[in-house]
Amino acid sequence: MSKLTVVPYTPDHAARWDDFVLNRSANGTFLQSRRFLSYHPQGRFTDASVMVLEGQELVAAVPAAEQMIDGQLWLRSHPGSTFGGPVIAPALLRAPKLVDMIEALDDCWVRRYAAAELKITSDLFASLPTDALQYALYHAGYTDELEIAAYLPLCKPYDQLRADYSFNKRYDLKKCEKAGYHDAPIPDEAGLSAFYDLLCLNLQKFDAKPVHTLSELRDFVFDRLAAECAVLGVYNDQNELCAGAFLFFFAQTNVLHTQYLATHPAARGVSTCLYDSVIRAALSRGCAKVSFGTSTHDRGRVLNTGLIQNKEGYGALHSLNRIYTRRYKKGGQA
Repeated sequence: MSKLTVVPYTPDHAARWDDFVLNRSANGTFLQSRRFLSYHPQGRFTDASVMVLEGQELVAAVPAAEQMIDGQLWLRSHPGSTFGGPVIAPALLRAPKLVDMIEALDDCWVRRYAAAELKITSDLFASLPTDALQYALYHAGYTDELEIAAYLPLCKPYDQLRADYSFNKRYDLKKCEKAGYHDAPIPDEAGLSAFYDLLCLNLQKFDAKPVHTLSELRDFVFDRLAAECAVLGVYNDQNELCAGAFLFFFAQTNVLHTQYLATHPAARGVSTCLYDSVIRAALSRGCAKVSFGTSTHDRGRVLNTGLIQNKEGYGALHSLNRIYTRRYKKGGQA
């Protein structure tokens, strides 16, 4: 077995990194590409990403950053992405190799950091099962926290999927259709801005703001992630925007994901119309699944019962996001 070596990522490696993550890995997505991560302005994060080599071959990429937590320096999966890593090559999907890899990473991190936190790609978005990676993290002493997410397999025609909606969902959908609600892509910056205003209005009641700015969403849709993004609107019979969805497309597993959903509080029942529109949009793209995201807070400790029941009302099944953490006995010295 060739020895694994860990080297720091530098911008000179961007093309090699992205080719590996997007085309040669078992669990990479565009969220771990430098094309995506580089949308963050310089200085927002202290990048601590590394690459793992077997001989001269790149076999793993770990997007990460340094963060101070309670006065201690942590190594964390890149905070600018939903998932971090390690992103691994199919050839590395061997339990002994992965145990060696995690040991090599820990050896690099233990002297500098108080802890390492890795949020791995959900099985929903991984091209190959990564159970061996999860075992290797457990073997190394990492503990895991779980977030529950919901997704709908699109293995039936639309009429059959709709028939599986709960009675209340079917009833609300018929009312929306009778009232003249209809969906259409949001094609321009003015429409995106109207959607963003609606999203901010939804989040005000939680004293929160969207993770991304309007400028960043413009960059995603019209430039950086044009192939991976779509924005869908639901309109009333006066062609006023009443709801919208900002969607990410994961090509590796052919999954459409609802990154943001927003509804106007005065438009009763429009949420059902929005979810149904997303499902039909996923079907029209030939997707295998549609992802409705997580339904938990506080790193999975708090279940949003109403939210998960809403998603289950469309026949959704469940998947898990896993956050792995190891606290080192020493470290944290910047």
